[in-house]
Amino acid sequence: MILQVTFSNLFSFDAPQTISFVAGKTAKHPEHVVKYPKRYDPNLVKSAIVYGANASGKSNIIKCFDFIRTFIVKGTQIDESIPRVPFRLRKNASSESSFFEIVVRIKGKIYSYSIKFDNRSILEEKLIHIRATTEKTLFLRIGHENSTKVEVFGSFDNIEEKKFFDYIARGTRPNQPFLTETVTRNSKRYKDIYDWFKDSLVIIYPNAIYANFGMYALPNQKMKEIYAEFFKNLDLGINGISEIEIDSSGIGEGFPQNLIQEIMKEATKNVQKNIVAPSGKRYRLIKDSEGKLHLFKLITAHRLPGQSETIFFELTEESDGTMRLIDLIPALVDLCENEKFYVIDELDRSMHAHLTRAFLEYFFSCSKTESQILATTHELDILDLDLLRKDEIWFVEKDKQAASHTYSLEEFKPRYDKDIRKGYLKGRFGAIPIVRNIREQTWQN
Repeated sequence: MILQVTFSNLFSFDAPQTISFVAGKTAKHPEHVVKYPKRYDPNLVKSAIVYGANASGKSNIIKCFDFIRTFIVKGTQIDESIPRVPFRLRKNASSESSFFEIVVRIKGKIYSYSIKFDNRSILEEKLIHIRATTEKTLFLRIGHENSTKVEVFGSFDNIEEKKFFDYIARGTRPNQPFLTETVTRNSKRYKDIYDWFKDSLVIIYPNAIYANFGMYALPNQKMKEIYAEFFKNLDLGINGISEIEIDSSGIGEGFPQNLIQEIMKEATKNVQKNIVAPSGKRYRLIKDSEGKLHLFKLITAHRLPGQSETIFFELTEESDGTMRLIDLIPALVDLCENEKFYVIDELDRSMHAHLTRAFLEYFFSCSKTESQILATTHELDILDLDLLRKDEIWFVEKDKQAASHTYSLEEFKPRYDKDIRKGYLKGRFGAIPIVRNIREQTWQN
């Protein structure tokens, strides 16, 4: 679970900004808090819902997570620039370093991983194990444009392992994270931290199709039942998700005929791939145990009113809001069953307010694991202390220098009987757009 994240000189963030998941003094919604038995382990909330005006920097929070995940998981190529986007509205910001720190709890241990970098090289990289009363540095890397010095602390199993790490340290390029390099060289010493970024941190953009949409396809009967339950309870007029097998050579719809073979030619047996055609239709491609390809098209099932007959629709025939929900439900199931951290931009995109609220209500009721959500939204229906804790509501606002700042509703200490939505719209918490008198604009003269 994430305790907090800090970033500076990235996108619209100039000075360091922090979003914390450490629970405040709020007593309401105790089910939203993961509590730990040891006194020194902070209790953590399960969500951070971020509000702000258009262009305030909400989506840049997601971009910060996306940047650092890609940087760590994929690393860089030789002589490749680090693809950061520094703050652009201050004269010297582009020549200054950027910074990212994340404090995360993995397998019962709390780690702080931080990285300071510019366009060419990593200037500092540090991994710390935070313990009850002390902090133990696991490695410290100090870099320059053409050199890198890494100190690895702690005991080694044998002298050969120490020599191996010395070799990795000497061979780490200035533009490559040391954390990434250790995993690339098949060391497991810090792999839990690397795997958290690779497997537990999941990012969903507004127009992106969720990578695991194939989870709801056959033969995953459980996912079919979950979809059917959601559709029924939300009264969308859909009975469920299904699929039909089609000829893999006749996919058509502008989909390159040779791409299917290209996708699967190097895949091992019993492997499946999810495909989105240019038309927006979705497919599941499987190579069976005998190496034969099977292609399935995903469809929705509708039932004629008052009858048992089922009519099948293409996914592209469904509304944008329904498609957004179809993409988010597998994410919701993943959150409820596994220890994941989902970062979702515009959670309410194309969805009715009641659907957005239902998504969060289901998450809070079903999630028994150490999973969390950070989501941006404009939806005022969920700005409600009957749904969220004060320490789960965050705002982003730009200052006079056009730099984004983050802050929590917890800082304002509003009473529970206050209408938070009304207070927000009246500007009591900031982070709202300033709309001037459009009726008196000069173009009308």
